[in-house]
Amino acid sequence: MLSFLKKRVLIVGCGNELFGDDGFGPAVVREIERRGWSHPDAEVIDAGAGAPQNVFSLIDEDSRVEFIVVVDAVDVGEEPGTLLEFGPEDLDPEARIIPVDAHGWSVEAALLELHERVGVEFRIVGCQVKELPIPEIKPGMSEPVRRAVPRAADRAIELAESYLSRETS
Repeated sequence: MLSFLKKRVLIVGCGNELFGDDGFGPAVVREIERRGWSHPDAEVIDAGAGAPQNVFSLIDEDSRVEFIVVVDAVDVGEEPGTLLEFGPEDLDPEARIIPVDAHGWSVEAALLELHERVGVEFRIVGCQVKELPIPEIKPGMSEPVRRAVPRAADRAIELAESYLSRETS
């Protein structure tokens, strides 16, 4: 069993740094790692653009994962750099808040399926994008999104620690 499947809590950064503000999730993961935050029952993962396929699809009834904090770029028409938070109650399986999906399986759909099938709780910490240059390759986040990285790291850690302070189920 992969090590992250043995943890109760995952912080998963999603996105592709080659496409502007889509690199938000990986940047937040690097910030959390730079700070040295860790917990014996949590894992911080840079899932790139393949979170649904490479992380979420591996979680099942045999894994210990109970709670996932997903950090990703979102597009809901807010001011660029605005942090937003979503849970299962906020998502419509037909609509997308996360604008980039590399393999046809949206992050939202994967999380909702995990929630329904296995009971995994989750929160998405999203940052409103300014620009996504897709299909053009243009590394580097916009200034408002870059400035949101430390605040998103704070919130992801806060959510993880809050969940971890609960009794083991």
